[in-house]
Formats: sequence, structure tokens, C-alpha cells
Amino acid sequence: MSPIDTYDGASVVFTFGGYSVGVWIFYVLAVLLFVGFLVRVAQHENRAYAALTAHEPVEAGPPVEAEPPAHP
Repeated sequence: MSPIDTYDGASVVFTFGGYSVGVWIFYVLAVLLFVGFLVRVAQHENRAYAALTAHEPVEAGPPVEAEPPAHP
């Protein structure tokens, strides 16, 4: 039922083989994105902690249940 009659002369094409440039590009990109995510989380947490200790709202908008009210 296959339209292929013979596999003589068939070859293999690997898009990203082991230790190829494509693998390294995606690996480095994944590491950079993960480190960037951790840096942004740390920045947000530091800013939020400073706002909470100063009794200021952490973000614009209505206050949430766990956030202290803003004091004028």
C-alpha cells in the first residue's frame, strides 16, 4: 500500500544533530531566558518589599486583600 517501491539510496537528514550549532543556540537562548526571568523576579520582589515597608501600594489599581492600605 506504500507509494514507495524501494528504499535504495535513501539518506537521513538531521536538522539539529548532537552538538550542532542549532542545539547550542537553543541551549544558550533557554539559559538566558531563565536567568532573565530570575533577574526580573528579584527586581519585582525587591520593589514590592520596599513598597510594603514604606506602606505604599505595590502596583497601581485597587488594593488587594493582603496588601496594606496606602497612607497619605
